[in-house]
Amino acid sequence: MKTILLTILILLPMTVVRAQDVAEACVTNRNAPPVSAYYWPPDTQVKVYLTAGMFTAEQRDMLFIAMKTWTAAGSQTGAGVRFVYAGEAEGLVSCQGCLTVTRRDIHKNDRKHYAFFNPLKQSDGGLLISAWIDFDFATTSPQALQGFMAHELGHGMGLWDCTTCKKKQTIMNGFPGINSNNGLIAPSTCDLEVVRQVYRMQRRIANNIVADETGNE
Repeated sequence: MKTILLTILILLPMTVVRAQDVAEACVTNRNAPPVSAYYWPPDTQVKVYLTAGMFTAEQRDMLFIAMKTWTAAGSQTGAGVRFVYAGEAEGLVSCQGCLTVTRRDIHKNDRKHYAFFNPLKQSDGGLLISAWIDFDFATTSPQALQGFMAHELGHGMGLWDCTTCKKKQTIMNGFPGINSNNGLIAPSTCDLEVVRQVYRMQRRIANNIVADETGNE
């Protein structure tokens, strides 16, 4: 399975995908992001924990909006991934389908980044078991946090950063500042198309594995 997934991840970024409601095709590294090496399994209910004392009520509300946006996108694309708030935590939570959102000093130690998505546990095939998101302590604007959260959740949906994409073409664009979003607060049409491809392929692989195992019994 690992070999099959690796082959797909190599080929998928080269694929030109088309969206019905845009005039221009979705092209990887132009207006669509590359595919990540990891993502949540189809139909996962991701339990999201916020580190205690790290976020104000207004900031939490904007994080929740980003979670709802990606939950709707999961339904729309066939991924079936849902994000639900599970409460506060004192540290990283490593249970099945768990995502911890926390803070640390990022930008002063890495001048190119303001936030990170980090796999905590993965299957052999690259499917996420648990993960965490780091935001910088200095990112305090609720509106900026909404954009950052939408971007980081996108990593867990199979999307990678797109540094060469046109501005405002993908939620996976870079960010201009520690308290500024990248012009988007939700996945673009091409982001959704890439997610649709990733999960369609993952379901196909899972079905083939089940068929092979059944045939070998």
